[in-house]
Amino acid sequence: LFAYRDDGDALVPLTKRAFLSRLNEIWKAAGMETVSGHCFRIGGTTALLRLGVDTDIVKVSGRWKSDSFLRYWR
Repeated sequence: LFAYRDDGDALVPLTKRAFLSRLNEIWKAAGMETVSGHCFRIGGTTALLRLGVDTDIVKVSGRWKSDSFLRYWR
């Protein structure tokens, strides 16, 4: 779904590791804290719940196996 061009101009699939690495590189250079992928999962869960998306849909979309995701809702 997402890709980027490397130094050799080859199209490379964007991985979670590459995505987080690049974001943290930018944020570190700006003097900001780095984050983990878990932060995006929590943020996505919160955004969906605040939009009024049914909790069962949020659970499935986040691949949560229990209702523990409700503890992360901020």
